[in-house]
Amino acid sequence: MHYLRSILFDAAVVILTLVVALTVPLMWLFKADSATVRAVSQVWAKGIVFLMKHVVGLDYRETGRQNVPDGPCIIACNHQSLWETIALCAIFPDASIVAKKELRKLPVVGWFLERYPMILVDRSAGRQALRQMVDEAGRAVGEGRKVLLFPQGTRQAIDEPMTFQSAGISALYTNLGVPVVPAACNSGLFWGKKALIMHAGTITLSFLPPIAPGLLRKQFQEKMERMISEEASRLLTVSEAKVAR
Repeated sequence: MHYLRSILFDAAVVILTLVVALTVPLMWLFKADSATVRAVSQVWAKGIVFLMKHVVGLDYRETGRQNVPDGPCIIACNHQSLWETIALCAIFPDASIVAKKELRKLPVVGWFLERYPMILVDRSAGRQALRQMVDEAGRAVGEGRKVLLFPQGTRQAIDEPMTFQSAGISALYTNLGVPVVPAACNSGLFWGKKALIMHAGTITLSFLPPIAPGLLRKQFQEKMERMISEEASRLLTVSEAKVAR
């Protein structure tokens, strides 16, 4: 049953993507602004979340939402599957996500990412990439928008040791002067790192108390990594205990 539902979901996503792609020529012709591109992108992101719930039976719940400021901030979440990339876009429609530059090559998706605008980083560019990320994130914050990123740098399976590439998030923290909200989810229990099949259930997305600006770089890194690691482990333990019953 899980396999059949996943196949139906994949087919529905392809159809949804093709429909959204039909808007690209019109937006290009009329030189649509970023707000319009984001609005159309939300149809895609929220459509996928809807399909996950009603086709696969995969829903989610948020805890600690009161910890997310109304204004600009940086949200740093662990990364176990593609779920959090899509869900966070739907939950925070005006936010910019820090992503790898290679995604620009994806048909249709790449067009939307550039004009959203997302913050597309060339990881091989070293310090230049960090400067670009800080500059673009600064513009997003200046527009009153949130910035989302995954400080692990890539998806990590739930049975892998959690590691962080904290240079990027630390650069944003020390330069932008806005709070960082650590977040954790247990999406890997339902949609594995490289798995095609999704499982029904309820993902928990937990927002932790924000880290205010002003800490030393090392202090910030240690605090953020500890908060995310501990909450991610707690969510996995609680979920596995429920399954065991």
